[in-house]
Amino acid sequence: MAAFDYSAYDKAGKKVSGVITADSERHARRLLKEKSLLPSAVKEVSTTSKAVSSGGREARVNNFDLSLLLQQQAILIQSGLPLEDALRMTIEQAETEKQRRMLQSWRSEITEGRSFSEALRRSPYKIPESIIAGISVGEESGHLHEVLMRLAEDIETSAENRKTISRAMIYPATLISTSIIVVAIMMVWVVPKITAIFASSNRELPLVTRAVINVSEFTQNYGLFVLIAAFALFALFVQAMKDPQRKERWHAFMLSMPGMGRWIRMANIADWSRSLGVLLNNGVPALAALKISSSVVNNLYLRRKMEGVTEAMRQGSSMQKALQDGDLGSGFLVHMVGSGEASSELDKMLMRVSDYYSLRLNNAVEVFLKLMNPILIIFMGMIILSVVAAVMLPIMDMNNMI
Repeated sequence: MAAFDYSAYDKAGKKVSGVITADSERHARRLLKEKSLLPSAVKEVSTTSKAVSSGGREARVNNFDLSLLLQQQAILIQSGLPLEDALRMTIEQAETEKQRRMLQSWRSEITEGRSFSEALRRSPYKIPESIIAGISVGEESGHLHEVLMRLAEDIETSAENRKTISRAMIYPATLISTSIIVVAIMMVWVVPKITAIFASSNRELPLVTRAVINVSEFTQNYGLFVLIAAFALFALFVQAMKDPQRKERWHAFMLSMPGMGRWIRMANIADWSRSLGVLLNNGVPALAALKISSSVVNNLYLRRKMEGVTEAMRQGSSMQKALQDGDLGSGFLVHMVGSGEASSELDKMLMRVSDYYSLRLNNAVEVFLKLMNPILIIFMGMIILSVVAAVMLPIMDMNNMI
């Protein structure tokens, strides 16, 4: 079934809008009339939304929005409000249009008699399966507000791990890109005008000056071609990453990179451990929890390894042995999982594993950034010093000849 944005008038003549799921536009209008609403406009979400992925579903919702909305529902449900009323109140207080439309899509399904987990699954906004599974168990156990709050915390922690790695990559990339742009501008427009003064002197120029002039001439003659080639390579890389096998090989290569590979492994294991721990704590069966938590692993190579752990456990292996055989994580992960299985507190041990790797990741990135900051500043200073020296040395030499 597709999702449709609608605008309609109720019995009092008040204009209302929302999202409804139906087989077709005609079916959507009939459902609205059954709700005593007179539709004025009905449009399919997949044709009106700018954030649509292939398959007609909305792109994955922002982690901040999802965490915020789940926390709000948890607080309102805990205060005694029915879920439908809690959603209605949250819609009225929505901070963004996307939040409002997402909440309306959930409420539309619930008013038709579906459960909250089913409403999330049928929503045009793609919600992670781990969230849906946890909410489903929360509905069955009668502790939905507690489950929602745990899931919101899990989303925030996972998002923080991703931000940590992004921060480690964005900061150096920004400085290096800025340096390249500044140097390119100097080589194309500034250096040629200054070095033209030395062209008629018929004197041998210093080595650094000749090097800068050569770089300047190369940039002027071939800089545009280099830029086009860089964009072409990037486009080819993006196209190649659409193939799952190539993408998995690339992810495996990233894990072998010094420093960065260790961070990626820690972030993915932290997300997997936390997701699995939350699901087990909420009462999701072990094999189902393992299958769902594997989907939160972004690195395809590690995800296949985690799926291998699930398959090994399905065949009767313990999780500790499956992790050892799959060469996943460090001795700490294996030891904690073994302790959890022995003490029947696997969910708590997995949460501790997640906290441990999250802390290690944050500390490692902080140290890296503290080291990179002076290194990049020195690197930029050397480039600027080289250009200044290339200009000043011939001028000083000419002054000495006068």
